[in-house]
Amino acid sequence: MTDFSEAYANKLLQGIMRYSHEHKPWVVCKVPLQLRDSGRLEEVVRFAVAWKADAIIGQFRSVDDVDGFRRNGIIPIAQDYRQHIPGIVNISGDYALSGRICADYFIEKGVKSFAFFGLHGFVWSDERRDSYFAQIRSRMPDASTSLLEKYDADEAWWYDLERITKWLRSLPKPVGILACDDQRAYYIMEASKLGGEGMRIPNDIMVLGVDNDETVCQLTSPALSSLNQATEDAGYNAAKVIDQLLALPPSQRFKEVEDIVVRPTFITARSSTDAFIHGNPYISRMMYFISNNLSNHLSVNDVVDQVPMSRRLVESIFRQEVGISIYQYIIRARVERMKDLIVNGHSPLEAADELGMDYKIIARNFKKLTGMTPGEFARKEFLER
Repeated sequence: MTDFSEAYANKLLQGIMRYSHEHKPWVVCKVPLQLRDSGRLEEVVRFAVAWKADAIIGQFRSVDDVDGFRRNGIIPIAQDYRQHIPGIVNISGDYALSGRICADYFIEKGVKSFAFFGLHGFVWSDERRDSYFAQIRSRMPDASTSLLEKYDADEAWWYDLERITKWLRSLPKPVGILACDDQRAYYIMEASKLGGEGMRIPNDIMVLGVDNDETVCQLTSPALSSLNQATEDAGYNAAKVIDQLLALPPSQRFKEVEDIVVRPTFITARSSTDAFIHGNPYISRMMYFISNNLSNHLSVNDVVDQVPMSRRLVESIFRQEVGISIYQYIIRARVERMKDLIVNGHSPLEAADELGMDYKIIARNFKKLTGMTPGEFARKEFLER
């Protein structure tokens, strides 16, 4: 009952199969989507019963009678689709955190105008939107914000190109746009090509998606930046919960269990956000310098030397406009570059060497900012491939 043509659902399945390979061989059947889309859940129940299913993971609707599975001894788990399904385990996400991460990312690039493109009535879009704007209001009360959403569920999976293009033209530039997922970000990227003057990506419009679907992100031109999520880990944990419930007597298998949370991790930065658009040209100059010199034993003095001001004044202005010190910004930039190097096949030691950094120093900063060591991050990336 999940669309496994989507990268998100595929990563869930990869986590489920990893658990199965490590613990016990399971038979996994993909329910035909036409059964879900027929709107008649009883047909899905009959299908699951015929397959002698022990559990089912599905994109259920709030009106669906999921008790039909339990009456037949089948454990139902909901993958967030439109709303949380009460009374059963949900594979949900920390959508509030993902919204904050994306807002902070744009703010630290100097964005002053923000927009969101999403799907109204879908919990993962609604909560990302609310958190994104709340974080912007908290850090930049005077920032310009704009919203474009689809309201008709029947129209949720296609886009009105003319309407999107008109909206993009209306936005104050430069602008940072967060889309609720990579597919919606792709629509923004394509619409921008038809908008004419003032629609260049990333100079006029920076676009950021969610899920880091490699196919979609590399399909766009320029390539799309996107927020990664630990989706495969959530699939693994869902399988673990199913296994634990199946070990119980049948009468206890439907007890209350906490939701499984998909954690946002880090942003893979690509060309769609490769700009620094601070109104202060000195801030932009320093950011460009930092980005282009991360492998050159970069110091705060090197950065300060790029502008005709005293160090005290430069550091004060930088902290005021960016929200962190120059030193903290350099550390964050190095950690993000190290992530990219590891994702692209470098070992942690090779990545540190590429950055011209002592491994122990960069590893300590990496752990402080990400909650894991470079080695743990590398192993996680390897498992998710």
